[in-house]
Amino acid sequence: MISIDEIVKDEDLAYEIALIKDNKNLQTWESYYESKLNDALPAKLSLISRAVKVLPESEELWVNYLNLVDTNYESMLIKEIKQIIDQCLATQSKSLTIWLKILDILIEHAIDQVTYIRHKFNQCLQNTPAKYHGKIWVLFIKFGDIVGGPTGVEIYSRLMKFISPKVLKSSDAGSPAELGMTILDFIDKFIEFGDEGRVLKLYSEIVQSNEYSNLPKSPVQILFEYLDLLIDNSVKDKEFESQINEAIKKYPDQTTNLQLKLITFYKSKNDDYVDKIRSTYLTALKDCKTVYDFEKVYNEFTKFEQQDIQSYLDSDTDPNTIILSQKLINFEELLNNRRLLMNDLQLRQDVNNVDYWFNRFDIFKSQLNVLIQTIANAIKSINPLKIPRNCQHKLYEIWIKYAHIYASSSDFKTADFIYGKSVQSQYPHPNELAELYISWSEMRLANDYFKESDAIELLENVLYRETGNDLHINYSDSSIPVQKRIRKSIQLWDFYLDLVESFIESASDVIHIGKICDAYETMIKLKIATPKKLINFATFLERWGYIEKSLSIYERCLHIFKDETIRSEIWRVYITKLKFIDHKERRKDIEERYMDVVKYRGK
Repeated sequence: MISIDEIVKDEDLAYEIALIKDNKNLQTWESYYESKLNDALPAKLSLISRAVKVLPESEELWVNYLNLVDTNYESMLIKEIKQIIDQCLATQSKSLTIWLKILDILIEHAIDQVTYIRHKFNQCLQNTPAKYHGKIWVLFIKFGDIVGGPTGVEIYSRLMKFISPKVLKSSDAGSPAELGMTILDFIDKFIEFGDEGRVLKLYSEIVQSNEYSNLPKSPVQILFEYLDLLIDNSVKDKEFESQINEAIKKYPDQTTNLQLKLITFYKSKNDDYVDKIRSTYLTALKDCKTVYDFEKVYNEFTKFEQQDIQSYLDSDTDPNTIILSQKLINFEELLNNRRLLMNDLQLRQDVNNVDYWFNRFDIFKSQLNVLIQTIANAIKSINPLKIPRNCQHKLYEIWIKYAHIYASSSDFKTADFIYGKSVQSQYPHPNELAELYISWSEMRLANDYFKESDAIELLENVLYRETGNDLHINYSDSSIPVQKRIRKSIQLWDFYLDLVESFIESASDVIHIGKICDAYETMIKLKIATPKKLINFATFLERWGYIEKSLSIYERCLHIFKDETIRSEIWRVYITKLKFIDHKERRKDIEERYMDVVKYRGK
């Protein structure tokens, strides 16, 4: 027991006398209390309790009282402490300072009094102005973090309603900074507290909305976290499949990863899902857009098939041969189809890539009907104007391959029809169209099904077919259809000249010689005859005895070409042909002209 002498000492008499005179003097009470700080707890409690009874409205005195409780909590009775708190709040329920001190004491010393503390927080929020609630919530969530469980869930659930939606969506900063929690922070808390139902609800809200793009995690990362949680919670098939389908529509670039997540879901079920797993793997292989995705799916699929076979063998001492055989067939087909599946991917990446189509032709080279259909699909699918420039194969090669299939089977009628169709198509460059006409002509030459003249007539039909403005058409102008530029193909004219010349057996064959002359004349008219071509023309005429006409070609060359270097080369050949001229004056005139050129060049 503590005597009255220990509570009121001789040195306290001055304070007591002062209080008798004016017990409402706050300064006197504070000074009196400070003088007692080194006294025993009962003396301090006695004095401060007297003070607050006289001045219950004094926040300063109550703060001293609460500090005394805080530092001596273990030495006091819980009932006594609660009475002090209730007595304090009877007059200080609007004071933020008092509330923060009380709540801090309770969290520090009475954390086992969960219900009591929660009620005090509720009372605090009800009695203090809303502008102070942020500071109160900082303590409230500290309490929630400590106790966790259902109480923690309840506290954070209430806090979500307090925080601004912009802060939850990470579009704005929280105030105070400790409350700058996004919806992801709440998800982490609810996971920590074990409330997966609430976690799923919040994930669903994010995934179904477009308003959370500013969160620290990307929408895709959040989506996959949500899907993993759904798998862990064993949701129904339709619900999960619906989530996957919606996600694929929203994030098509994640199709493969989403399909693999669906497979993970099926694998978390029982063995009855094997067919669904296999079907989803096949779908994923057909839908993937990159080689990386393909390799990932294919490697997982092959591993699954191997494990499925091994699991079946391990689970049954007498396996059904029919079931086992089907499993082995599935696995073998997967291994054998790898190249085709990869080619499917290539064509999904760029259906206009001719090289990819030739890879496919090679895959089906031993399946004639499939090969024919594949070639037809290629011709139908490729946009000639979108073919990549780095392709090693050309579009015209597909048509030639198509026609060759029928020609090699002696179905020349169909082959001829295919060539006829091919030259009506568009091509990146007229050289490809020229290649088609050359190949078509060669096929007609090589087979008795056609007359010998058919090959020449084919070329003449295109080379002499005027389109209206041939002279001014630019051979390299890609805006003009290749069919209108083909007449200016040197490649095609060369082939035609060689072909016609191969039919000439004597100088009396005026028909084919005439065709050669007409061809060169047309090339001159189209302005595609080079000096070398015309010298070849002159040489051709000389070879078949048309000397005068041959000499006239050299004269025409000198008239057509104005470049001095070119003219010099023409003279160099022309001067060697004087031996064919008997008329001396004419020969002298040509020699003098040549000497003038030599002198001019010498200067």
